[in-house]
Amino acid sequence: MSEKIMKKSRVLIAALLGTVMIAALTLWGCGTSSYDDPNASITTTKTASALIDAATLKQWMDEGKVNNNDPASRDRVVVITVSPAANYATHIPGAQLLKSDSELLMTRMEGVATSPTMMLDGSSIDALVKKFCINKNTTIVFSAGKGYNFAHAARAYFTFRYWGFPKERLKFLNGGDNAWEDTATANNWGASYALTTVAPTVTPSTFSVKNFYTGSTTNFNYRYSIGEMLALVDKINAGTVKTDATGVSIMDVRGATLPTVFIQNTALAAGVPDDYNLYATIPSGKTAIFKNSDDIKARLVTFGITASKSMNYTYCVSGVRASLAFFVLDGILGWPVTLYDGSWDQWSSYASTATANKVAAAWQTDALSSGTAFSRTSGSITTAGTKITLDPISNAMFTSITDPRANQILNEDKAYFTSGGTTTTTSTGGGGGSGSGC
Repeated sequence: MSEKIMKKSRVLIAALLGTVMIAALTLWGCGTSSYDDPNASITTTKTASALIDAATLKQWMDEGKVNNNDPASRDRVVVITVSPAANYATHIPGAQLLKSDSELLMTRMEGVATSPTMMLDGSSIDALVKKFCINKNTTIVFSAGKGYNFAHAARAYFTFRYWGFPKERLKFLNGGDNAWEDTATANNWGASYALTTVAPTVTPSTFSVKNFYTGSTTNFNYRYSIGEMLALVDKINAGTVKTDATGVSIMDVRGATLPTVFIQNTALAAGVPDDYNLYATIPSGKTAIFKNSDDIKARLVTFGITASKSMNYTYCVSGVRASLAFFVLDGILGWPVTLYDGSWDQWSSYASTATANKVAAAWQTDALSSGTAFSRTSGSITTAGTKITLDPISNAMFTSITDPRANQILNEDKAYFTSGGTTTTTSTGGGGGSGSGC
């Protein structure tokens, strides 16, 4: 080999080694830092269950996910405090308020009467989605306001599930704002993580739940109507739907007092009454903290509720407390569950003992199931007709509980959901964990 060629080879080798060394130094020094690559430290918001702790939310906050306004980001997090305004007076930095007393339930027609504690309709859920700057890449964390119960946060979870939000994008902060404050204090997180009085400034999104529609409306199966619940009880009484180990269960979760009157075939009516303690422990004056999944399963098994059940139907008084059972079964355990939205307020109002609001015979919840000697209700309903406003036209028209026209909420919501999505535009604005656009 000539001396000229050898020199040229040495120059090329030296240049190559220099390039490798520079690359190595770059990778070792700052090539993966957030300064050079803003997305390098971003992780997804995938979690083992929908229940998260304060440390997980802090991690997402530190990563810049909370109220992130990068239009290209798939790692946005919105924190929603579900409580009355008074319990939002101090809140997690960057959290927005969903007023539990005015924005979570509404009066709607179903069956032969209106009821005051029904699922939000399409325009109402979209108003919240836009208000909170939610889009398809948003992970939503529901928290309970300081000192407030966690049932309404669970109701918000149920509402968003019903309207098509995937479970992977919905989270529930265990212990709410109280747990955040206690964890921040115990771990010396510092003043920037303390509960704040400052509400974030957020630019509304243009996203609609209609964008979730891709040919399926199975999300609406999470909710049962009065007609569907009556039909279910009739089928159980007739023996065509089983309540054995692999059959269905009906869960009465009305509170700490054992009910003496309840929907026929209810699983918990003969056992220990349901309480928040079925799922959680309640620190004095603070939001409850969910027990671990094994403890919850052990408690549910005593009422015959297991992973083998084909479906679990839950109800309470108004549909709010039953949302806790829905969240536990759907969000934590991943078991099948449907919530009877009207719950006892609606069921007891559809009884034959009503006077001014007496419904037609086919709809009476204390009547005998067709072809059987079993009542649809165990015990005697004595305060019927107090929670509904009877619609005379519907009462005369719908002579069958299975008339599809009488499932008005389902019909309205499906029509809205399938009516065509909108294009989401992402606004720019201030960034960081305490405010921003979307």
